[in-house]
Amino acid sequence: MLIKLFFKQIKNMKTLISFILFFLLSNVLFGQYKGMPIDCLVEALIEVESKGDPEAVGDRGWAVGVLQIWPIMVREVNRITHSPGGSGVTYYYTDRESIEKSIEMFYIWREYYHPNSSWEKIARCWNGGPRGHYSNKTKKYWSKVKEVLNVHTEFYSEK
Repeated sequence: MLIKLFFKQIKNMKTLISFILFFLLSNVLFGQYKGMPIDCLVEALIEVESKGDPEAVGDRGWAVGVLQIWPIMVREVNRITHSPGGSGVTYYYTDRESIEKSIEMFYIWREYYHPNSSWEKIARCWNGGPRGHYSNKTKKYWSKVKEVLNVHTEFYSEK
């Protein structure tokens, strides 16, 4: 009887350890940054890209809105939404001026290309394109995003 109880406790301990490891690794696997929700990354990107101005225009007029979305990104998001299993939603270039639609496009892009990527990779690819995480030019951008995220970290640690 004691031996059965002992082995049952070991089995429960293995389950507990497995759960703890999964929980800890899920922060890495699902792109967490210091335990914050993904919305914090979006807010940091918006702060760095446009300071929250939906009418912001950059990159010689190509990048528009709070997330400084280029026309090619709108076309790519439409390709994703109209592919098999996609939502079928169509976005227009003018949607870049909408905070809500810009964020929707970001989430569609992120879910398609970076469902399990680190926040650094997501941010650097958002700034530098599909291979942006390899570019030295996006390191400075990531530093700016991290600065904003660290402010969020302070907020979340106070709760």
